[in-house]
Amino acid sequence: MGAFKSLTSQDVVITPFVVNKSFTFSGTASLNADNVFIERLIGTNITGAFEITTEPTTGTTASSGYSSSYYQRDIYNSIKQLYYTNELPNPEGIYIITDLNGDIVESNVDTNVHSRFDNYLNSTLYYPPQLRSFPTGANDQIAVISIPSQLYGDYINPGSFNFVFYDDPDYLIYSDDGEGYLTEGVIGNTRGIINYSHGIIVLIGTFNNINNVTTDNNIAISFQSSRTIYETQYKCTIRENEFNYSLNPSLISSSNFTNPLNSSCSIDIRGQVYGFVTGSNWAPYVTTVGLYNETNDLLAVAKLSQPLPTSRTTDMSIIINLDK
Repeated sequence: MGAFKSLTSQDVVITPFVVNKSFTFSGTASLNADNVFIERLIGTNITGAFEITTEPTTGTTASSGYSSSYYQRDIYNSIKQLYYTNELPNPEGIYIITDLNGDIVESNVDTNVHSRFDNYLNSTLYYPPQLRSFPTGANDQIAVISIPSQLYGDYINPGSFNFVFYDDPDYLIYSDDGEGYLTEGVIGNTRGIINYSHGIIVLIGTFNNINNVTTDNNIAISFQSSRTIYETQYKCTIRENEFNYSLNPSLISSSNFTNPLNSSCSIDIRGQVYGFVTGSNWAPYVTTVGLYNETNDLLAVAKLSQPLPTSRTTDMSIIINLDK
């Protein structure tokens, strides 16, 4: 048995702690395992009006995806809106910007009509426009790799992503430069972008047949996840005048005391503590610390590696670290 002592706010310290974990997946079976679901998608700039009634694999409403099915036109437009619009020139023939009431607020031919929308960038540093080029021609395609948050955590660790395409006759390696761009092998040409906090990788003009990104089995993806966990430190202080007694049942006698010199003489000492417990040199040992809430519900148990004797002359502290 033990005793209770309340903790104050000064006894509890919460510290953020960043942890990383490396992942490597090779081949379609590995990428699409039940606990992985790394999606590979194609986005196509399909122009013209159409009506979505089915989800075919070809034509203006072509779908894409392994684990789920998405329209290629939606994938293309979503990527353009999230990451590229401010780098694109004005659409041909559109030079007028209006407000919600339809009134003209801009009519300058040089005004970028896309600049009203924010893009998700990994850096505020200026980069030449060619690094963020985006195909806008009819039926131009992009490839998208989507990594689920259950794998990358808070974000993909910058500089850790690698994509390898080793199908004959090509052997291509694309690496994350740590600033949100993918570079090709030792040449260093920019071939796409990566958004670390979204787990989205966009490949632009990477392969002769961009469909190979989503259909080929001879690929490998590796990256390092980053997640912030919080370590709570509890400082349990035992003062010199505290916890100097124990209610452990093993210290209480449950039998009679028999005089070794006179076997016929016995004293009933059941329910009494043994004599050595009342001595001035005796001190209990701490073996376990339990953490309770306000209603005395046990929340956590900390076991010491070996029994720790309490001191009658100095204070002592037991530090408990709890990650969550």
